[in-house]
Amino acid sequence: MLSLPKLLMGSVLSQPGAMLGSGLVVPDISDAIRPVFFQTDLDDFLYATHGGTLFLIAFQGRSYALTCRHVFQDFPKGRLFITQEKQAQKGSKPAPVEGVVYPSSPTDGAVGTDIEDICLVEFAEDLPKDFFKGSEFVIDDGTVVTAREGHELFIPGVLKDKTVFDPPDIRMGYCQLRLRDVKPATSDPILRTAYGEFGNDEIGSVVGVSGAPVFDVTANRLCGMVVRGGMQGRRCTLQFIDIFDIMQLLEGVGARAEKTHYIKHVAADRPRQPPAESES
Repeated sequence: MLSLPKLLMGSVLSQPGAMLGSGLVVPDISDAIRPVFFQTDLDDFLYATHGGTLFLIAFQGRSYALTCRHVFQDFPKGRLFITQEKQAQKGSKPAPVEGVVYPSSPTDGAVGTDIEDICLVEFAEDLPKDFFKGSEFVIDDGTVVTAREGHELFIPGVLKDKTVFDPPDIRMGYCQLRLRDVKPATSDPILRTAYGEFGNDEIGSVVGVSGAPVFDVTANRLCGMVVRGGMQGRRCTLQFIDIFDIMQLLEGVGARAEKTHYIKHVAADRPRQPPAESES
């Protein structure tokens, strides 16, 4: 039970519309991602970030953003600056944020999991319906699925070490990763594991992809959100939260429920040891 308080094997792609190894075009969900950054009180440095990705969604007729709770770190949530377009235009206004919602006080099998790292950003009710110009990814029963071992995964995100805040210029380090779903490396029942080995040294760190959407190319459905990951040489391992668990939060928020309780069946052969520390 949770309380809801309100407060591709290893390929690297760079451009939307590029072809995946399977011959499929990069999914439109790449248009939904935004960098996580914050407005400051400093005249010389108006914006700052600890890294992180969020992605815009439309659920039950309303727009939201999904990300990880830990990407805020010491920044006030009210300072979150979500751009209207993926490539921010000079002088454009941020989306008005009403608040954030995340699970807390887990019980039973949810204790000790990463369920509390899911963060849903709510926008003001008067947000114009075309504010994001239709770039939100529509979530419903026909657009989401739990990934399966061996499925090809597409993960668009923002790399911190490729992002530059050099006033007046701001350059976002967008990336598009292609990994595969592999046997879970953790006993956490809400997490799945993505793995890939890059063919070059273009990416040396995946810090910043926390909060990025994970799209199951094989099933052509959204399957989760990155919560952590790391690199060993050219080998990349990411842990991502299963979309099944994210949907429980979305449905609870949509119903304005204070608590939600659900049952999830998981494989009995998951390892008992916790995952290794990661960098993202």
